[in-house]
Amino acid sequence: MRRNKNWFANLSIRYKLFASYVLVIMIPFMLLLIIHINLTQHENKETAVYASHKMLDESKSYLEYKAQAITEVLNFIGFNSLVQVGVTADSLQYEDVNLWHQDALQLSRLINQFRYNDDIDTIQIYMRQGLAGATESTEFLDISKVEFMTWFQDFSASKSVFAWLPSTLLEEEADPRELTVLRKVPNAHNIQQFDGIVRARVKPSAMQSVLDHAILFPHAASLLFNDRGDVLSQSEQFPYETDLVKDLRDLFFQTDNGDNYFEDNYRMEGKRYLLGIMAIPNTDMKLALIVPYSDISLSSTKARNRIVTIFLLVVPFMLPLSFFVAATATKRIRRLIVHVRKVKHGQFQIALLPASEDEIGELTHNFNVMVQNISGLMDETYTLGREVKNKELLALQAQINPHFLYNTLELINVMAIESGSKDIKQVVDELAIFYKLSLSNGKEFVTLESELQHIEAYVRIQNMRFGNPIQLELEVSRELFLCELPKILLQPLVENAILHGILEKENEEGTIRVSAWTEKGDVIIEVFDDGVGMDEEKQSAILTGQNVSSKGGGYGVRNINERLQLSYGPLYGLKYESTLGHGTKVLLRVPIRKI
Repeated sequence: MRRNKNWFANLSIRYKLFASYVLVIMIPFMLLLIIHINLTQHENKETAVYASHKMLDESKSYLEYKAQAITEVLNFIGFNSLVQVGVTADSLQYEDVNLWHQDALQLSRLINQFRYNDDIDTIQIYMRQGLAGATESTEFLDISKVEFMTWFQDFSASKSVFAWLPSTLLEEEADPRELTVLRKVPNAHNIQQFDGIVRARVKPSAMQSVLDHAILFPHAASLLFNDRGDVLSQSEQFPYETDLVKDLRDLFFQTDNGDNYFEDNYRMEGKRYLLGIMAIPNTDMKLALIVPYSDISLSSTKARNRIVTIFLLVVPFMLPLSFFVAATATKRIRRLIVHVRKVKHGQFQIALLPASEDEIGELTHNFNVMVQNISGLMDETYTLGREVKNKELLALQAQINPHFLYNTLELINVMAIESGSKDIKQVVDELAIFYKLSLSNGKEFVTLESELQHIEAYVRIQNMRFGNPIQLELEVSRELFLCELPKILLQPLVENAILHGILEKENEEGTIRVSAWTEKGDVIIEVFDDGVGMDEEKQSAILTGQNVSSKGGGYGVRNINERLQLSYGPLYGLKYESTLGHGTKVLLRVPIRKI
């Protein structure tokens, strides 16, 4: 049972790699397919919305242009004085047939001069009297015969000058695709009243060509309707019920977007549609565009099928190739494993493996370099350790100033000759304390308290030597006495303060103040002297050892800085702050560690 559970773990690495390659191929493909479908659907929706907006706007502009051209023709006829007089002229005078034909010819010429407008099929004039009152013709119609009709009553009662109606409202036998435009002929003396109507019968193709042009999707449809809800024109393909027009009209008038309405989630018969409605300026016509979402998602489906087809074509070639690559990689890995086992058991003298330029070849090459360098790295580590110890020893030795030792012994000799034994004993005692603290029983790290005692002994010896010119002040809390730090850190700094600071003053007297405090997990130790100070050039040179003079000092300071960085890292060390003629401040930073 346990063997069955671990069957994959016990498989050859060749088959594991092969399975990994298959997964690497399949998983990205599935993710790519899902992401691509989602992105494509979103992008297609945005594209469809943008294209629909654009096409609606272009179609609206074109319809507006056509409507304006038609209304200009009707305005010219409606305001023409010959027409205004003709619609109200006394019909009795036209019992004379010659006069009727004379005036009819004159009005016909006026009407026919606007034949340049290809959208207008015919123009007719409804008259209260005039020519139509005597005898009607195809161009001149008696208005009294249509006054009982609904379209006339609605138009007469409205304040609108124009009306856009389907021709079937005026004549049942008219082409249902034909559009009629009516224009009131105002009374010559009162424009609030009208004496006739100019009718332009628009060709079916005039508006339908624009609506067909607005179709960008296979099952989309466009529609032109008026405020009454009458269908004025529609695209050749319009598979929807006429009741839809009433819904579109109601939706448009309910919107707060002024002359536009757009909805990308319009529901009809359980299906989702993209719906856009725009008003044609200076008319009561509305242009509607209806796009099924199935058309929008069709391109996403095509893209998905295209990716799946490509994948099915590529996979039969990828599987054998993946198996071959897995087998090749396994062979080199096994050979590398054999050599790794040899190194594991301490056998470093092995033949170098051949390495190619791929990832496994790079691993093999690095293994070869690693085996060759292990011995060298061990030797280098050993040498580095010795250099660190030697550096620390040199730093320790550098702190013991031979001039100081020589002068102290000379002082003992002079005092032995000129003074009593008490003075000699005191110097010898201080010197013994100094060197005892310096050696610290061979310990590398001492307490801050030990370092303070060390510099106290040193200052007392120097005061005996130079006649008590130095005052030492310690401002260190006893809580910091047990803090650990490398030995002989403070004595070289105090020595520099005396030799290069205080003793170079005119009166050769001064104060050295040592203080310490904690800051962000570190101990800051400050050594301040009121000596002659130093300029910026000397400050920048002292930490590099370039400030070594016959009196010493620069080499010891550099070694202190190097020892701190070797012990604690590059964030720790010394920092000098000095002003020429005003003294010097040295800041020493070490981490808080207690012995």
